[in-house]
Amino acid sequence: MIRVFLCLLLLGYGLSGFAESAEPWPLEGRSGVSGTFLSETIGTSSSEMISSSGRFSSFKPDHYLWEIQTPDRQVLLINPDGFWQIDFDLEVAIVRDVPDAVQLPLAYIWLDQTELERFSDNVAKGQIEAISEFDLQVLSPTALEMRIVDPLGRTTRFELNIESTEAPAPMLFQPDIPEGMDFFDERTQRPAMTGVNVK
Repeated sequence: MIRVFLCLLLLGYGLSGFAESAEPWPLEGRSGVSGTFLSETIGTSSSEMISSSGRFSSFKPDHYLWEIQTPDRQVLLINPDGFWQIDFDLEVAIVRDVPDAVQLPLAYIWLDQTELERFSDNVAKGQIEAISEFDLQVLSPTALEMRIVDPLGRTTRFELNIESTEAPAPMLFQPDIPEGMDFFDERTQRPAMTGVNVK
């Protein structure tokens, strides 16, 4: 399951449509957000469905955190030092290079409607090919929905329920690696890390 989720999290993708809504954009003028998420991925066969749930946080523009609680326990964390994947079930932690913001679905919640429409135009012109469809909608003042269709025809729906638009604490975006966990650094460049907690 996590391989599919991770692939979708890091794929560069296109925006095929942005559905306008009467609801105001809930993150306008904000720099932080946190809440819960639910994701459902349906394969080419409607009987193939993978779901996950947990918590998410972001601090604009380059801090992102997914705490996956079901069906397995993982943390996916992005900060200026790297992209961290901490798997509590397999007891493995990996850090990779920081991906570009355009590769992160969660990054698109910080775009305003004009920016989203501009990106949609680029997709319509065939300038972005990695994802065949992308839709972002405001369901309510505290709920967003993203729908992604990849080139293989798999559809993933993310439901983001906003609990707070206060800036998260900076320490939330520092990796906390449990004692005894295997750690692999796969970055091509290794910056001087600060705040990494390896117990």
